[in-house]
Amino acid sequence: MLMSGHTLKVTFVMCLIVLSLFLSAGASANVQGVKASELLVNQMSDTPYTIIDVRTVEEYTGGHIKGAINIPYDQIEAQSFLLNELKDKTLVVYCRSGRRAHIFESALSKRGFTLLHLEGDMLGWQAQGLPLIK
Repeated sequence: MLMSGHTLKVTFVMCLIVLSLFLSAGASANVQGVKASELLVNQMSDTPYTIIDVRTVEEYTGGHIKGAINIPYDQIEAQSFLLNELKDKTLVVYCRSGRRAHIFESALSKRGFTLLHLEGDMLGWQAQGLPLIK
């Protein structure tokens, strides 16, 4: 059975969408997630993770997770000295909803950093009513 021109185009577009989703998921595939509850418990341990907030300075000052260091996702190069100091640490990365954190994680995973992604990011943290520092 031959496909019509329209069906062939739709099939081709669907294949492109699936391929792009597969490739974008692979960009930070080696970054594991960490639940907010797990992060809270870890922060009370002898070896707490280093928390990195990659939102803007304005978003950070509006409310952030206790102990988080603000390194906006678009300032990786400008903050390379600080990042090099953190290379031997496990970093937990978050932004508002995940997009900027994934960009940051992709760049740092290529440099050999040990990274975790805060599941739900700031929106999830706030939805659970967890504390913020302002």
